[in-house]
Amino acid sequence: MKKPFRAKLLSKSNTIDSQSKSIMANDKDTAQETHAPMLQWRDIAKLIQADETPCVSIYVPTTPVSSHREEMRIAYKDQIKKIQAVLDEREMDKYERDALIEQLETVGTVEAFWTHQQYGLAVFVSGSRFMVRRMMTAPQEAMGIVADSFHLRPALRATSNWMQYQVLCVSLHGVALYDCNQNAMVEVDLNNDVPSDMGDALGRTEHGSNSKESDQAKNDSGDLKHYFTAVDRAINDHHNGRTTRPLVLAAVSEYQGLYREISENPNLVAEGVNQEPFEAIREGKLGDLSWAVAKKATEASINQLVERYNERSAHGEGEDDVAQIAYAATIGQVESLLLDETARIEGTVDDNGAVQYGEAGDTHTDDVLDAIAAHVIRADGDIHYLPASQMPGDGTAAAILRFAMEPA
Repeated sequence: MKKPFRAKLLSKSNTIDSQSKSIMANDKDTAQETHAPMLQWRDIAKLIQADETPCVSIYVPTTPVSSHREEMRIAYKDQIKKIQAVLDEREMDKYERDALIEQLETVGTVEAFWTHQQYGLAVFVSGSRFMVRRMMTAPQEAMGIVADSFHLRPALRATSNWMQYQVLCVSLHGVALYDCNQNAMVEVDLNNDVPSDMGDALGRTEHGSNSKESDQAKNDSGDLKHYFTAVDRAINDHHNGRTTRPLVLAAVSEYQGLYREISENPNLVAEGVNQEPFEAIREGKLGDLSWAVAKKATEASINQLVERYNERSAHGEGEDDVAQIAYAATIGQVESLLLDETARIEGTVDDNGAVQYGEAGDTHTDDVLDAIAAHVIRADGDIHYLPASQMPGDGTAAAILRFAMEPA
């Protein structure tokens, strides 16, 4: 059962993330220096834990082209008006309703916020949560949804879509990581455990905190292994290892083999970008070069996933009926969930795994596929959003099961 809604938690709850708080800053100079962080898989995990109600989700297509600032601002405000109309119809305290709307209105109050957009904006607000994120993948349309849980389909699609990948740039003098898709690249703020360069890595491992890389170290395979191991471990632990996104290595050709020799990251693809990465960035080439590599890897991954589904289905460990998948998800039986990236089914899934369908076209209800995905994530399963043309089964959802279903 959902916990009672309490608007007073909005300003006090420790579940409101600090990066979103910076967007609400009243000080103009501070606010102008901040912008929404990029949506990550860990954000989805936090939102799925929500057990309060109502949960408000807003998605707006945006653009990094600053001349469209006013259009983006208006689109977001339009969704707030829709949310307010829906909340007005709910039986809830006026103060609580006004507090939610006030929270939504704190987003984008300074010009700099709309200058730092990518292709989508996602805002999530409830009585104890407030999260504002940029998205690499644009939502299909602007939408504002009030429900008993957060509407996560566009967010899940943005973090699990088949076109998502990362590029790891490694040279002796620097390390950088980029979130990418076919159309865009956005640099990731690296965890402090990721070495900034080779000197930093060697300083931590064996030379003392103030040591600098020497000409001898540059050519020492042992030092290079220490450096690459430190980078690989930190990227795997903090940025890529918990996802299924392909990781493309951008480094000069003589480092490609050595890095793969020490790497324990299962997402590192066999082919890399064999160029000095930071030079490729300066020349504006890294996006095209990395997508050419990532596309091959993602298409091969999709084919393997579909083949695995077909093989497991032949042994009773595959399912493409939404109602059966919903039940399997609630008992932790789904190992991998494949979803049509554009599909939506109004309704939800109850605690016993029964699908409760909503009225077709009613975007103010939960999404059955979202509810299934949430159960799969809680049970440590994988989510994959695929093009409709490559979906197995009936084309809406397919599940690879951990074990065969018992006969009804």
